[in-house]
Amino acid sequence: MHDQQPIPARPRTLPRLRLAGLTLLLAGALASPLSLGLASAQDATPTSGAAMMAALPTVSVSGHGEVNVPPDTASVNIGVDVIQPTLSEAQAQATAQATAVIDALKAEGIADEEIQTDYFSVNILRDYSENADPTQVTGFEIINQLRVTVRDTESLGDLLDAVVTAGANNIYGVSFYVDDQTAAASEARVEAVADARTKAEELADAAGMTLGPVVAIAEGVAPPVSPLYAPVAMDSMEMKQATPVEAGSTTISVDVQVTYALQ
Repeated sequence: MHDQQPIPARPRTLPRLRLAGLTLLLAGALASPLSLGLASAQDATPTSGAAMMAALPTVSVSGHGEVNVPPDTASVNIGVDVIQPTLSEAQAQATAQATAVIDALKAEGIADEEIQTDYFSVNILRDYSENADPTQVTGFEIINQLRVTVRDTESLGDLLDAVVTAGANNIYGVSFYVDDQTAAASEARVEAVADARTKAEELADAAGMTLGPVVAIAEGVAPPVSPLYAPVAMDSMEMKQATPVEAGSTTISVDVQVTYALQ
């Protein structure tokens, strides 16, 4: 008869597992109020400065400023228009006249970089009158137009006389403008901001409020100032007196949009 070996007892782990589970539950229960508290604290974060500023009453106005200044630069189209029976004759005459005009411009102190060919064309002329043959060439026309920048506007009249004497017979006109508008635009900008503030103060006073600081400001695009054109008379090729040319004035304008806080 064999002796029976005693069966070893299993370790009792279940109570420990249950104890561990109870510990986790307690930890979760203790952590939940803290987590909720943190979440509540995060939800109670104050609104941003931009949102608070958006809630403030504001007033938006426009301002306009302009400055009249004498133009310091002129631009003029000077050219020759030649008609001859043959192309070679037209080309020779147009070349001679245009060269003489350019020489006259340089003699008046115009620099090379201020003289630019603006337009050049060669046209065949035909007779389209009644009973004429339109296939027959009656002549050739050559147009050579120069765009000239004049820095000394006081001498413009004498310059026009000189180029007409040299052979120019086609002048489209003269436009005056301010070459560097930086200083005038700065002055107009100050006037525009002052104009906007005056309007804002009137509106705030009418509403029973006080004008606060500037919230936003932007410069608008003012309409471009059209150049001033002076007509040039071409009635006579012989000018006994200097051509009268008046430069007038040029307007530099600036527009702004300003938003103020109201208090």
